[in-house]
Amino acid sequence: MTFPAASKCMTCHATVGKDRPAIQRLAEYAKSKQPIPWVRVYSVAAGVYWSHRAHLEAGTSCDTCHGEVAAMDTIAKVKNVTTMAGCIECHRKNNAETGCEYCHEGK
Repeated sequence: MTFPAASKCMTCHATVGKDRPAIQRLAEYAKSKQPIPWVRVYSVAAGVYWSHRAHLEAGTSCDTCHGEVAAMDTIAKVKNVTTMAGCIECHRKNNAETGCEYCHEGK
């Protein structure tokens, strides 16, 4: 997953949360066409293959892994989605595959 351009964010935030200070700053980045100085919140360990596309195609919503993002001023790490234990727990809860080969190449 890459970090989106401010204009992409504003497709929703032109109306959602537009009175929040963080969204107003986001709007300024979009207006000036400057890149947002993103700060990474989630990262997975080396040797782990992880794909937003696979999760979205399985019907997983953003809120499932990232919490109620629409209610946040800024994204915060609220769920355990970057550890093996957190992934396995979620996969079991959602009847998803848990074999090593789904996250680790050559295992």
